Amino acid sequence: MDENLDTLVADSDRATAEDELRSHYDSGRLTVDEFEDRLAEVHAARTRGDLEHALRQLPRAEPPASLRPRDVRWASLALQYGLVNLVCIAVWLFSGAHGDFWPKWVLLGTLVLYVRRLGRRSSRRALPRAGQDDGDT
Repeated sequence: MDENLDTLVADSDRATAEDELRSHYDSGRLTVDEFEDRLAEVHAARTRGDLEHALRQLPRAEPPASLRPRDVRWASLALQYGLVNLVCIAVWLFSGAHGDFWPKWVLLGTLVLYVRRLGRRSSRRALPRAGQDDGDT
């Protein structure tokens, strides 16, 4: 976990942990006594470490796919695309801007590569359709 375990928690953090405990109780991972004990720990928690202790030995909910850090790489790709093209346009301008606008070919080439790379990454991460067998039988 990236955050410091000594960080103080807010009521919203406790509510999130409480919801997570309820989902574990509903799925049968906790007995009523364990759920009540851990819920009391969550309500008494002052730090992130206290909340972690209340959620010990339970699988953590994975963040939605749209919140994963690698999903922001498209912004990095866009920045790379923009920088390469700005440098080419600057070279063309500072060299006198005579003749044909040659950076158009760089713009076109990098745009094709950018769109192709985005399409390839999104198809790799596509979720299987409901009812589709993935061959793990």
